[in-house]
Amino acid sequence: MPEQPPLALLPRPAKTPMRSRAVALAIKIISPILAIYILIKLLEITDDWRMWFVGPVVLGVGVLMLYGVANSLSSRDAWETMQNDSRPPIVYLRPFRHDSDQKASAPEGVREGGVTPDVSHASSSKENEISKALTRLGPFVGVGRPGEWLAPVGGASRLYLSDDNWKQVVESLVRRAAAVILQPESSEGTVWEVILVARSMDLRRVLLVVPNSQLRPLGFARICGLIEQRLNVFLPSAPESMACDAFYFDGNLSPVPISFAPDATVALAPFVDLVLGLGGPEVGNSNVATVPGR
Repeated sequence: MPEQPPLALLPRPAKTPMRSRAVALAIKIISPILAIYILIKLLEITDDWRMWFVGPVVLGVGVLMLYGVANSLSSRDAWETMQNDSRPPIVYLRPFRHDSDQKASAPEGVREGGVTPDVSHASSSKENEISKALTRLGPFVGVGRPGEWLAPVGGASRLYLSDDNWKQVVESLVRRAAAVILQPESSEGTVWEVILVARSMDLRRVLLVVPNSQLRPLGFARICGLIEQRLNVFLPSAPESMACDAFYFDGNLSPVPISFAPDATVALAPFVDLVLGLGGPEVGNSNVATVPGR
C-alpha cells in the first residue's frame, strides 16, 4: 500500500469561509453596546410602554445572531484543529444536504378535522451530539460544504476542498483516522466514501449513522439495503421498542444498534471504549468489510 503524503503537503482550496478573530472580537464588544444605545434612543422617541418589553427582546435576538456570526468567524478550521491536537482524527463523512435537514415538531400537510397544530422546525443532524460524545477519541473533522461563507459552529471542524483534490485528501484522512463516522447515502460521492471506508478501515472503528428506524422506517430500510449491497454487511432490524440511530461493530464484527436518545454520550460510550481499546490506527488492518468486486 503506497505511503500517504503528510497532511501539510496536501493541496488546499483557494476559497474558504470568512474567518477573522479580530472582527469576531469587535462584533462581540460592539453589538451589545450598540443594542443598548438603540434601545435608549427608541425609548426617548416613544411613550409606548410596550417598547420596554418588545425592544429588549428584538435587540437581544439581534445580538445573539451577531454573536453566532462572531463565533463562526473565530472558529478553527480542520487543519488548525489537527495541528493543535496530534491524536489521529475522527473523520465525519456525510452528504452535504444532511447539514440542512430539518425535522418538524408535528405532522405537516393538509389536515381533515381536529385542530391544526403549530409546527416548528429544528435541525435533524446528530453531528453536535456525536461530536460531544467522541471528545475522548480525537479531533472531529469533516469536509465543508462548498460555497459556505460562514463555517458552522459546533460539530466537526471543517476543511474545504476543491473538486479535483477532495478524494485524495479524504482518503489520506481516512487512512489516518482513529474512527470514521459514516452517514451513508446513494449519491455518487457518498457511495465512493462507503467503499473507501470498507477497503481501508477496521469495522470496529466505524460508526454507521442511519435514518431513525421509528421516525423514518423506509429510509432506514433503504440505507440497510445500501450497506448490504456496498459493504456486504447485513444490518439487523432494530427492535420495535428501540429507535435505532446508528450501528457500531463489536469485537466479533457484529453490528450493534444504538439509539442516541436520551443521551448520545452514554449511548456511544461502548463504541468509544472499543476504539480506545484498539490502540493507534493501523493502515491495512485485516478486519475490513468484504466488498464485492474488491
